[in-house]
Formats: sequence, structure tokens, C-alpha cells
Amino acid sequence: KPVYVPYDPAVPNTPAIDLSSCIHFKTGGCKVCVEFCGVDAIDHSMQDETIEVNVGSIILAPGFEPFDPSKFDSYNYANLPNVITAMEMERLLSASGPTGGHLVRLSDHKEPKKIAWFQCVGSRDMNKCDNAYCSSVCCMYAIKEAVIAKEHAGKNKELDCAIFFMDMRTHGKDFERFYDSAKEKHGVRFIRSRVHSITPVGGSDDLEVRYITESGELATETFDLIVLSVGMEISPEVVQIAQKMGIELSEGRFCRT
Repeated sequence: KPVYVPYDPAVPNTPAIDLSSCIHFKTGGCKVCVEFCGVDAIDHSMQDETIEVNVGSIILAPGFEPFDPSKFDSYNYANLPNVITAMEMERLLSASGPTGGHLVRLSDHKEPKKIAWFQCVGSRDMNKCDNAYCSSVCCMYAIKEAVIAKEHAGKNKELDCAIFFMDMRTHGKDFERFYDSAKEKHGVRFIRSRVHSITPVGGSDDLEVRYITESGELATETFDLIVLSVGMEISPEVVQIAQKMGIELSEGRFCRT
């Protein structure tokens, strides 16, 4: 729109005019929006200005970006519709998501009966992604998604949720209790094993995984849906900002504190 608010929670929550799409700035005519604005807020004669302010400190809050698992050929994320990221799973579980909160897999929109989460995708890995650090939130968001998926399925439907992990890191207030509750109350399975690859099952959209159990045995399981618990990483743009501002970074390119 020619007149728009940059984004919903913008502060200040002030509309702006998009000069590239406003007919007035293209042709010199058309001021119909002025007639319809009940508070006389539109002034086409205003000019852009640069404002300089003196401050005591600057807070940089650039955030991070989720790791892109398409870099891993073994997981086939780019080719298999039923291999999704945790962020995509979050949207499927959300009432405002693409399925209205109804948990289905993307290939055929059937309700999954078995879901697996793979931990440490893009974290604690020096061989494939050069991110040696733990992203610290993936264990907890995977447990949360598994519990919510179980709740969505309800008591009358069988939903098997399995989390494949290296080490379960539940650092935070009452986080260990949440982990215990997921195991004991909700029946989420926790399997200490790092799965090497995902194999599509011929003639279906199911996914097969082979893994080594803690006792050293080879196991094979088939899942309807696999969720990759992707870690966090810093984008090159944020690294450039840090360099310009003289901010020292850690080995993982996060701010050194």
C-alpha cells in the first residue's frame, strides 16, 4: 500500500508513505488519501530529513538466523517433504499456521503416527558446519513440540514421539522437571543416538532411519515425519556490523561477553 505501517509492533507505531508506489509522487496528482484521512495526518509536502542524536550508549540486538539444513545431503531436507525444520513444525502446531493447528504431514496431509526429532543439527558439529557450540535452546524446544504434538493428538489417538539426542541439556528454571514430565507423563521417547542419514521408504512417503542404540545394537525404525532441531548461527551481515562497531566476537561469532 502507498500508506503503511512498517510492521505490526513498530515503535513508534506511525504510518509512512511509500514514495515508490504513491501515485502522487509518480504523477504529481492524486491526493485522494488526504480526503479520507479523518485526522488530517497526511502531508505530501514533507521532506526526508536526517536526524542526529547524542546518546550515552548503543544496544545492538541483531538476533540470529536458523541453520539451513539443506547443506546436509544425508538428511535430504531439500528433497523430502516430510523432513522439516523445528521452525516449520512450530508453524504446523500453531493455530495461526498454514493448517490451522491441525498436525499433518506435508506430502499427503495425513495425520502422522510416528514423529522423530533429530537434535544438534547445525550445532556441536565441526565436520559439516563448523559450529562447535551448543545453541542451548534446541533440547527444550524439541521437548515442547513433542509434548504439544501429543496433546494435539489427544488421548484417543496413538502418537509416538521420539527425540534422538547426543546430550540432553535442560539448563533453566524447572527445565529438568519438564524433561522428566515429557518422559513419564506424556510418554515421549528419548534415544541417545546420532542418526547418520534418512532413507525414503519406496512406494510411500514414510522415512526410515538406522541408528546404534546405547547397548551397541543396530536398530531400524520408520517414521511419518522427521523434525530437524536446527541451531542458531550469526549471519555474515551481523559479523560486518560487529567489525564496524568494534565488537569482539567469540569463536562461534557471537558477542564475546
